[in-house]
Amino acid sequence: MIPSLRKQFDFRLVLVLSVFVLSAGMFAASAADVISGPRSGKWAHEESAIAPNERVTWGRLSNGMRYALLPHAAVPGRVSMRLVVLTGSMDEKDDELGIAHFTEHMCFRGTREFPYHEMNGFFHKLGMEYGSDVNAITTFDHTAYMLEYRDNNPDLLHEGLRLFRNIADGVLFDPAFIEKERGVILSEMRTRDGIASRQSMAAFPVVYQGLNFPQRIPKGTAESIRTVSRKNFLQFYERGYRPDLMILVAAGDFDVAEMTRQLTAILGPIKKPDALIPVREEGKLDTTRSLRAGLFKITDIGSVAATVASVAPLPRGPETREMNLDRLRRGFAMSLLRGRISSAIPDSGGGDASFDTLLGYDTAQAMVMVSGENWQHGLLALDQVVRSTYERGFEQREIDQLRRRLTSLLQHMAEQAPVLDPGVLSENLAESIVTHSVFVGYEEDYRRLQEVLKTLTPKNMLEAYRAAWDLDRMAFNLAGDVHIEGGASEILKVVQKYRKGGLRYLRPNTRRETDFELKKWGKPTEVVEERDVPELGARLFRFGNNVRLNYVFSRSEPGIVYASVRVGTGLLDMPGGQPALKEFGIQTLLASGTTHFTNEKLGEVIEDHLLGFSLDVDDHDAFTFRGTAGTENVDAFLGVVTDFLYKPIFETFALRSEKMKAFLGRSQARIGMGEGMRELTNHLFKGDPRFTWATFSNYMGMSVSDVRSWLREPLTRGYLEATIVGDISEENVINLVSRSLGSLAPRAATKRLDLPPPPPRITAFPGFKRIEFVGEKHLGLVTGTWPVEERLEVGDKASLNVLAKILELRIREEVRDNRGLAYSPAVTFTPYNGFPKFSLMQAMIDCGPSEAHQIARIVEEIAGKIAAEGVGESEFIGSRGILSGQVKSALKENEFLLHLLQRAQERPETIDESIALQAGLIATVTIEDVNRWAKKILSPKNTYTAAIVPKQFIGIFQTGGP
Repeated sequence: MIPSLRKQFDFRLVLVLSVFVLSAGMFAASAADVISGPRSGKWAHEESAIAPNERVTWGRLSNGMRYALLPHAAVPGRVSMRLVVLTGSMDEKDDELGIAHFTEHMCFRGTREFPYHEMNGFFHKLGMEYGSDVNAITTFDHTAYMLEYRDNNPDLLHEGLRLFRNIADGVLFDPAFIEKERGVILSEMRTRDGIASRQSMAAFPVVYQGLNFPQRIPKGTAESIRTVSRKNFLQFYERGYRPDLMILVAAGDFDVAEMTRQLTAILGPIKKPDALIPVREEGKLDTTRSLRAGLFKITDIGSVAATVASVAPLPRGPETREMNLDRLRRGFAMSLLRGRISSAIPDSGGGDASFDTLLGYDTAQAMVMVSGENWQHGLLALDQVVRSTYERGFEQREIDQLRRRLTSLLQHMAEQAPVLDPGVLSENLAESIVTHSVFVGYEEDYRRLQEVLKTLTPKNMLEAYRAAWDLDRMAFNLAGDVHIEGGASEILKVVQKYRKGGLRYLRPNTRRETDFELKKWGKPTEVVEERDVPELGARLFRFGNNVRLNYVFSRSEPGIVYASVRVGTGLLDMPGGQPALKEFGIQTLLASGTTHFTNEKLGEVIEDHLLGFSLDVDDHDAFTFRGTAGTENVDAFLGVVTDFLYKPIFETFALRSEKMKAFLGRSQARIGMGEGMRELTNHLFKGDPRFTWATFSNYMGMSVSDVRSWLREPLTRGYLEATIVGDISEENVINLVSRSLGSLAPRAATKRLDLPPPPPRITAFPGFKRIEFVGEKHLGLVTGTWPVEERLEVGDKASLNVLAKILELRIREEVRDNRGLAYSPAVTFTPYNGFPKFSLMQAMIDCGPSEAHQIARIVEEIAGKIAAEGVGESEFIGSRGILSGQVKSALKENEFLLHLLQRAQERPETIDESIALQAGLIATVTIEDVNRWAKKILSPKNTYTAAIVPKQFIGIFQTGGP
């Protein structure tokens, strides 16, 4: 996935995903079976010549439980712990489908020492929140329970180990809670049962024909979840939850000796069963030398996912260094294939390719999305690209282009390794264990990746690619809105007939790396004012042309810099009656190019030099350019932004193109929950174009002059405040800003508006509203909205955030835990920037359509009860503790610092708010503060609920059939 990185992403997430994608081979070098796999009780490095990371302490208890401890003090106080159970959905019997995942849920429904009614209080005592700090995951081959500590207090770590002990041998499986949790799991299944999920899972039985795990999807089936009994639970728990199938994994700021002492004392007494570990019935991969095909129909979505794949068992034997390097080369080869698919298959929604290892099998896979009537084009073009590449291989310039893109990224990733969050480390340490691969550590992973990158040649790339694909044993699958007489057999006939026609060589599209240097927009100006904010480690500057700069030096993410440039007034002065402006007016600017760069060249600069780039109006009160870059490329971000502001261009052809994209996007999204959410916004803010969605007539009526009249003045003259946080020196920052933004024509000294913007207001009547959409007939959503229409001080915002968390926990307890009607209720409090007298508290609860009205009434009742009676002491303390912990962690993150500082000179009071937040503002909130706000905003006359449900008798997801 690395080569297709574009520019609007969370870099830290990509950092983790990148390592997974490129390291997939080294994390599964030997076949997973009872003798040599993770369930043997052996560590992978005990069977390999590869040395494990020397910082990890590997150990075993007398009952067979193992532990792996990785001390890592780079994030003070943070500890991440996992209890890994080597039992998953593959270990279920036919009448137990979904029970592994169901058991995971039941571990939080009460244990021997942690009754259910005390469990949430226990988490709050630890300063944790279920779902973020406390969580679990069930896969085909294992289940993992996670605790994320912000405080490494030994007593708290001890309590976490006690919880793991109770999960290991003390789950109660209370019949009453089993019944309640059925509904929760059915809600989770419904929530995650989307189009993309169905299309992805539909290929499994075809790709892995003959194996059992495609019939053992972790979520199970609705029928099995409804019928599984307590007896089933007890039998499964006894078989699979045993110490010789468990590993305690921990990473972070802790003392290894003390952790070892505690886990030995707490987990050591777990009794090991006399029975042998059950042998899994894995099935046998169909390796006949023939093509195979599958078809999965989803009506009324218009598109179809075309997939081709080749699968082979992993070689048996110990993991070797050369095996890992070879598998990395296969991964890089598939990255090159991904680029070819994207450029060689027109009339598609882009494509993807990957080389992964799943449950002891290597899988080369490629996919493209096309319209249903165009299925032959998509599938055959995909097969053509795969076979053409097999025949001809890759060109040196393709490899060089891949090497350029990845070398810089890998360098940044290597620099991050010493300061990675413990959660990332524990996750990957656990991943290496369950895949029975040697954990060598991130530094060695990066070194291997860089080594392989340097040695890529057309010859070894072709060898790696051919090793990944067996052209005579490929699987072809279609999943989507397509009707084919004859079904899968017809697909095979089409493919076989096409293959007889020979190959047409597809020449790849490659280019040289785009150089960048700052242009000359005007005379650079110097700093004329500066100020220190020592509490935040920040410095504030004003340049001679009134450009403002807020700067913080931070090496918490070495080599990485986050930046934003806020210009003008955004939605505050958006013309009335033109809601389409915010939907594609800004995209028109981006697509028009700049003075020094065409649109195409601009895209190349961004792709080659930046890790993230975007322009949006999400802040409401400004047009905001956002960027992430390596230290050496901050000039590219500042230069690109400056070129947009110098003499902004608004091309008619760009408007037409963006208008058509927006039109097609809305047309394709005219069905489904997304359309229901748009209707909700229009219901709440009816008549306000700043927040409502445009109609197609709005689209058609917009001209390029409308875009120009909105954007040109604020971009060229408007108030401008830049914020830069990260690993870059003050001298360098000031020099770059002086030569870029500081060389523009003078900017407004303050943010000016011709007229005060009318404040937002909810135009709907209080009470309930039913909103219907055409689409996913199994999905529903309930929302609750509570507007706050007065100016808020910093303490008020803190109190309202605590109130939102209390409301969320109340709704969660009643709707999810007590009634099993939903999976993940959430409540947020959101100030509307630029509108000081307007903010919203909003709840969202996933549900089934038939329960939506009932849940809406429950939400109204809960809000009304809190307004009338106030909140309880324990829930207040727990919610305040959760938020305090979250803020404490966020303040260590550069992106959060940037968010806090980006209005520091426009609104100096935000500095005081940020300092107060850092000083422990949340802890100063009192229960009286919360109750005062609850009485004021949660009353029935200020409560707006809605049920967003599909229209009866109309809906997609009729599936199956030819």
